[in-house]
Amino acid sequence: MLNKIYEYLKSFIKYNYKEIIFLAIFAFVSFYNLPYIVYKPGGSIDLSPRVEIENKSKINGSYSMNYVTVSRGNIPTVLMSYLIKDWELVKESNMVYENTDYETSFKMEQLEYENAIFLAIYNACIFNEDCSMEIIKENIYIFSIDERSNTDLKIMDKIVSMDGKEYDSFEQLRSYIMKKKPGDTVNFTVIENGKEVEKSAIIFDDNGTSRVGITGYATFDYKTNPEINIITRDSEAGPSGGLMLTLAIYDYLSDNDVARGRKIMGTGTIDAEGNIGPIGGIKYKMLGAKKDKADIFFAPMGNCEEANSVKKEYGIKYEVKCVESFSEAVKFLTTN
Repeated sequence: MLNKIYEYLKSFIKYNYKEIIFLAIFAFVSFYNLPYIVYKPGGSIDLSPRVEIENKSKINGSYSMNYVTVSRGNIPTVLMSYLIKDWELVKESNMVYENTDYETSFKMEQLEYENAIFLAIYNACIFNEDCSMEIIKENIYIFSIDERSNTDLKIMDKIVSMDGKEYDSFEQLRSYIMKKKPGDTVNFTVIENGKEVEKSAIIFDDNGTSRVGITGYATFDYKTNPEINIITRDSEAGPSGGLMLTLAIYDYLSDNDVARGRKIMGTGTIDAEGNIGPIGGIKYKMLGAKKDKADIFFAPMGNCEEANSVKKEYGIKYEVKCVESFSEAVKFLTTN
């Protein structure tokens, strides 16, 4: 039986080796990743169905955050990026956090997305007296490690405790470290890949200040009244949807008809003071909004010059409104 199979395979390869070689080369060319990312025009994510608030009905209109379509660079897509006007080739090293790979950077951006949701709810609640938020816990993740550090800590480790004590904030943790002496060892309990692990770091002197050389990033556990839930997907990451998510939540909480049947789209980060920050890839987000027939597109003031240039170049008909703050965006919608 085995001899028959062997003879069949031998005969098959003998008479089809050219096709086999071609398929092997084709597979290599198609799937081998190069150190590039390809930017393409994106689309829109309607946030209205994603916002769930108890005892609140649907809003009249829609709020969408726009995104960039991103592909890993392989030989066909890299070649096509030179031929297709609206595709842009970007080095992968320009798209990732320092000293991380693409996959780790994506996980870090997922944390930023989680924090953007928190900040959106926080800002929307500030503008509505019937909404309140209580912060229950601060979660600290390691976002960077100094090259001078002597530690086995890794980026994306979640700190549980340090020297057997839990801390309420990264500032408290840093204050404890600054009281230690260079050469002292600090013991950490962290969660790495879902498992609790013991690690350590040795204190070093940085111009008279004791450090272990880590930078933390905080996310928050919280509860709101009324209860607010945002539906997310595992493929989503980054903070650039903060403004649009805040507007959607605000409209749900408000007794006023803010959207008034309009398709409102845009992009921009938001901080705890309601300031709107610039983002990357606004051209591709605006083209996505054009494809999905936006009525209004909000752009951060930091991207305003480029946004107006894209509007002119591509003959975009929807209104582009550049804003510096969440309150400015609300005022525009309620007065126009």
